[in-house]
Amino acid sequence: MGQVTADRRALWGVFLVSMGALALEIVLTRIFSVTMWYHFAFLAISMALMGSAVAGVFLYFRPGLKQRVWIGRVAALLAVSVPVTFWVYVQIPFAPVLMNRTDWFNNSQLLWLALIYLVLAVPFFLTGMVIAMALSAWAAVAGRVYGADLAGASLGCLLSVVALERLGGTGALLLVGVVLSLAAVVLGWKRPFSRREFALPLLAVLVTGSFFFSQLYSPWLQITVNKAGGVEPTPVYERWNAHSRVTVYEPQGYPFFWAVSPENWEKTVNSDSLYTHALLLIDAVAGTPVQQFDGNLERVSFLRYDLTSLVYHLVEQPRTLVIGPGGGRDVLAALASGAPEVTAVEVNPAVIEAVRGPFADFAGHLYERPDVRVVVADARGFVERSTETYDVIQASLIDTWAAGGSGAFALSENSLYTQEAFRAYYEHLSNRGVLTVSRWYLPERPAETMRLIATGMAGWRMAGVTDPREHIIVVINPQATAQTEGLSTVLFGKRPFTPQDIQRVQQAVGELGYTLLYAPGLPPQDEVSQFVATADHESFIAQYPLDISPATDNRPFFFNLVLFGDLFDSALSGSGVYRTSMEAIVILLAVLGISAFFGLLFILIPLWAATRRGHLARPSASWLLYFALLGIGFMLVEIPTIQKLTVYLGRPVYSLAVVLFSLLLFSGLGSMWSNRWSETETPIWIGRMMLALVVIILLHAWLSAPVLAATLHWSLVARMLLAVLWLSVLGFLLGMPFPTAVRWVGTRQAGAIPWFWGVNGVMSVLGSALATTISIHAGFRWTLLVAALVYGSAWLVLWRGMHPIENVIKTAEPRLSVGD
Repeated sequence: MGQVTADRRALWGVFLVSMGALALEIVLTRIFSVTMWYHFAFLAISMALMGSAVAGVFLYFRPGLKQRVWIGRVAALLAVSVPVTFWVYVQIPFAPVLMNRTDWFNNSQLLWLALIYLVLAVPFFLTGMVIAMALSAWAAVAGRVYGADLAGASLGCLLSVVALERLGGTGALLLVGVVLSLAAVVLGWKRPFSRREFALPLLAVLVTGSFFFSQLYSPWLQITVNKAGGVEPTPVYERWNAHSRVTVYEPQGYPFFWAVSPENWEKTVNSDSLYTHALLLIDAVAGTPVQQFDGNLERVSFLRYDLTSLVYHLVEQPRTLVIGPGGGRDVLAALASGAPEVTAVEVNPAVIEAVRGPFADFAGHLYERPDVRVVVADARGFVERSTETYDVIQASLIDTWAAGGSGAFALSENSLYTQEAFRAYYEHLSNRGVLTVSRWYLPERPAETMRLIATGMAGWRMAGVTDPREHIIVVINPQATAQTEGLSTVLFGKRPFTPQDIQRVQQAVGELGYTLLYAPGLPPQDEVSQFVATADHESFIAQYPLDISPATDNRPFFFNLVLFGDLFDSALSGSGVYRTSMEAIVILLAVLGISAFFGLLFILIPLWAATRRGHLARPSASWLLYFALLGIGFMLVEIPTIQKLTVYLGRPVYSLAVVLFSLLLFSGLGSMWSNRWSETETPIWIGRMMLALVVIILLHAWLSAPVLAATLHWSLVARMLLAVLWLSVLGFLLGMPFPTAVRWVGTRQAGAIPWFWGVNGVMSVLGSALATTISIHAGFRWTLLVAALVYGSAWLVLWRGMHPIENVIKTAEPRLSVGD
């Protein structure tokens, strides 16, 4: 009875440790998006996986360690390490802004990044220690231990979302420390009670609790340096949530324009205009102005003369949909242009809360006006489910350079810029309707503009348009504006543009000082207009040096324009936007390089040393391969699944929460269920389950898109429930291969289990990068197909490992026992 009690207590301890560890990983991802670039979201994943892997290797070399004695102590160190390592992190002078403006990823930055990696990997190393010790100490019930691990991780995802919403980035991180200290108490409790053994867990509770509550009442641990460089000014408003960190700064008394020509500016100067605006920043960089407004639209009429507002010189009194209104500038521009009503769809509730809350008077209560309807939702999902049509749909520079919930596992995915999204826009335009999309324009290499055009034309073709070239007008301001490049605005008409339409645009462009690049019937004058006018778009796309192919829901990486061969193109490195895309690849390679180096240092070299030390258990190559394949395969399934459900569930945070919760929870249930198999039944049942897993992955690859498309009009609750059910069988089967093999090997040689844990973690790091790379270049479907191939290969390796039994493991000496 005492053993059962110990196991139950251990399961609760593992549950809390895993919950805290996954919450920490997600919170760090959110913090990295503020302090570094959004590309560093991958860093948190890599640190978590590598830290656990190194823990496995450490325990491999300490087979005599008394796990059930040390597990509580290590959990206490883990709890205290969270605030301590984060404090060290904020002191490290890493300046990622240099990469984006004046310098490349030089050696000093690489060293600082490696130090950050080492420091913040410490909590994950200790997490891996706790989980690996639990698996070794209670190998006979490995399925239950692994199930508690996965179930805790599933709730950790939900904990991170709630904590970020309520406490902000730093507060959420300190709360994680408190949760982990409670885990230390659970794991450190002994019968009979031992003051000595319980002292360290109790100390962890006191330390982390004091840190957390002192932060609530008098913040002492703050982020003062962000990715924009230098010490940031004190904001007048700050709000964290699972989407981003939103800050607003002191109002500035000059007008905010995305693109305005000198001629335009001279015509719009008016002493009675309200030029003052307060800059709202999302994750320290992506800006949107909160425009001062007193209810008099004439005083903000200058907003009509920005290039992003060109459509209002073509369409009169339009019923308008603004995607991503931010601080409300585009909404005001539509109202000042005569729009009778405006629907504004914003995905980030913190932005709306700022405009409606502390800046309501400053903004003239814009979002409470009767002619403005504000919807907090993902714009793509809103449009797909809407039954309304609009005369103008506007999307101006919609990107946040932030690690959203689902963006944590990708470079720069965006579901608003895919051909399926453009088809939805087409279907929700009125007969006279126009979609206006503004993006950055680099005259020497206008790839972003051309990819926008390619994607829009593909969407129009999907909607049944025979010749999309008749539906497009392209206008640019080539002068550098808010970035290092100019701006383009592309108009996509529901019907072909008439000569009268083109004449009106030409007149407006002439008066405002812009450049008309393309309109139906006009001769091509540059590569953008040549691209639109050509009859063979596929050949043009194939021959173009950058990736301007249409983005799709299966491959929604619209902003990833730069190919590997273009990493050091000087024509691109002068562009802030292109350079960000280039750095995404470089940073991914840098993180992989650091991971590979530490993997070599802490994994491969110890393995080589182990082969030369006869007293250590040496697992067979086939079992090492099996656990490596599981690490790769799980990430190949998880990453595209999160991305695919982002559009379906409407907001990235919902995708992250529902997918991770479902996969981890049902994986935990599958793990626990597999623990019921007897030793003689195990080879038969696991073989069947792994073959079933391969089939389910293939079904998800081919059927998820039509299933999700057919139910996209359902309510949010119904879609969430369907997503959970859709992932239930997949998650259930994913939870079986790892613990089953651990239990099988553990009954024969428990000392090798930490090594398998380590190999699985290292290959998960590589699997994350592989999944990202395949998704970017081939799409999510191919990523899942590769996952099916990986799990199929793992099944073959497993079959060879279990038949015959004597080939399960090689040893250099008789079986070693695990200390108790």
